[in-house]
Amino acid sequence: MTRSEQKRLAIIEAAKQEFIQHGFSAANMTNVSTTAEVSKRTLYRHFESKEKLFEEVLAIVQQEIERKIHYPFDPAISLHQQLTDITLKEVHIIYDIYGISFSRTIVMEFFRQPEMAKSLSQRLYQTRAVSHWFEQAIINGALKKADVQTVTNVYISLFQGLLFWPQVLDIAEFPQQDLLAQKVDTIVSTVLTAYAPD
Repeated sequence: MTRSEQKRLAIIEAAKQEFIQHGFSAANMTNVSTTAEVSKRTLYRHFESKEKLFEEVLAIVQQEIERKIHYPFDPAISLHQQLTDITLKEVHIIYDIYGISFSRTIVMEFFRQPEMAKSLSQRLYQTRAVSHWFEQAIINGALKKADVQTVTNVYISLFQGLLFWPQVLDIAEFPQQDLLAQKVDTIVSTVLTAYAPD
């Protein structure tokens, strides 16, 4: 990794923490440069504005997820077990990679700047790995023939309704152990009830 690449990564990590702590509007580019131990000139050479830096932070987090996360369909393992494992990994993505604090910052900024939300929605978290698993399950006859995007949207709606929005909006804490298992089972069982062959 070149020195320039190292500086860029330092800026990205510093920016993420700044956005988490202060939100987009109050985030300060001087704080970012100080935390990243780079000059403001270097910071602006890499990112011409706070908006571009915010977009790049989101894009890089998503790229890292897409690089690491794959859910191959395995006909030898039950659908329930596979989708349970996938859902737990998706929980890890939301809580440990994005983090609820950063997710809250993203959501608030999307509300403030709907045009940015629209432009970024095509680049960011689209659960492509989950869609691919549903597609392979349908091709293998393990799920009913259905529109993959519709199945994915049903899954996402359930997942976000139980394990994302209540936490992002600070209505509920992250469910622990038995409660988490119960919510994951609700998501998995609901999807499979709707789309598993009769």
